[in-house]
Amino acid sequence: MTRRGAREAAVQIRMIDVPRATKPRRERTPTREERDESAISRVARSSRLSRELLARLRIRRQRGELDSEVWDDITRMLDQFIPGYSPRTTPPAPPTPAASRPASAMTLPDLIQAIDRLSSGLETGRIYDRDFATLGPALERLGNAWVRRTSR
Repeated sequence: MTRRGAREAAVQIRMIDVPRATKPRRERTPTREERDESAISRVARSSRLSRELLARLRIRRQRGELDSEVWDDITRMLDQFIPGYSPRTTPPAPPTPAASRPASAMTLPDLIQAIDRLSSGLETGRIYDRDFATLGPALERLGNAWVRRTSR
């Protein structure tokens, strides 16, 4: 090649051998089950992720995105982590306004006893955080009525 380039007064021709690049191997895409298992393992190893998961579940329950059967399964599983603790029972649904007794039918001692039970339940944790959203409006109405009546 060199002689030919010199003989023809041309530019020297060089042969460059470019190695052929191998095609990249396609990585195997993990299945949904494998991705789920990996996510569950990360959450189980991290207390921060575990707390975040529980907080998100509570928020979804308060928004009504988790039906009661799923929520009952979750709370039943969580209750198994505390040895000697009896499973949590779902509090009964509040009675409909038509079925409740009128306020005049309740005596003052009955009302005081009900308020004491409510206070005790809140302090001891027998009324769960998940129930605050349901309980809040009723307590707010009670507080507002108390302030209106006593500030005259």
